[in-house]
Amino acid sequence: MANLNLRNPNGYDGQPGTQYKGIVRFATDVEALAGIANNVAVTPAQMQAGTAADFASPPVLGFGSTTPRPVHATTLDSTGLTSLATGAGAVLNLGNSTGTIGFFGVAAAARPAATADIKDGLALMGLLTNGGATPLNLDGGALTAGTVAAVTTITAGTTLTATLGNITATNGNIVRGTAGNKDVYSSVATTITAGANSAGTVTLVAGEAIISTTAVTANSQIRIYRQGVGATGAAAMGILSILTRSAGVSFTVRSCNPADATAAQAADVSVIAWEIVN
Repeated sequence: MANLNLRNPNGYDGQPGTQYKGIVRFATDVEALAGIANNVAVTPAQMQAGTAADFASPPVLGFGSTTPRPVHATTLDSTGLTSLATGAGAVLNLGNSTGTIGFFGVAAAARPAATADIKDGLALMGLLTNGGATPLNLDGGALTAGTVAAVTTITAGTTLTATLGNITATNGNIVRGTAGNKDVYSSVATTITAGANSAGTVTLVAGEAIISTTAVTANSQIRIYRQGVGATGAAAMGILSILTRSAGVSFTVRSCNPADATAAQAADVSVIAWEIVN
């Protein structure tokens, strides 16, 4: 037990067996907040007024205050079930922009870069066990990506959309695995002025139609189908053919006379469907 110093009721002669002998004084407010002096005493009022206090381990709730205070500690070690809770509406921050962090016993690591692989980043910090292929399941949500590379399979529950760019099967097929699957064009031309459309319908005039579309190239494969005879009536119909094409400008559909392939079957005014494959 420390020896009482009757000349200074607020002091004592130091703890037995320690180097701190002599009179111990109360800390100033600045010293109390700094938390670096080890031979001064602090009052409950100083603890209550301070915004933070340093402890080797967190104090029990109410120590020096009825309100929980911020605690600075280098290590928080628990031997049992531990809950880290915040008050209603409070924000919990762990770590900082330059520090390291680790979960579930893995070594602490720096935050992965913005371009790092998502799975590798989660595994680095211990939030995911690495090794083996794992799916990315968005539960029906949208996946937005600039480029999807080196992927063996992409499974879309509802819709897979490329807002800008191509969906390319470098070494594979487009498989329509269910009855009713089809190609769907959101824009189809219905006149000879087709704009940039790759598909449409047109009515032959005197056995021909020049279809203006920027979608056509010098090597386009153009499919043409007769949709109906239109006003042709009982007149003879010709044999449908692609007569000419101008890259980025237009192509010409002709109903050729069976007796003279160089001439149009003028009476043929059928309705023709066309589709460009580039």
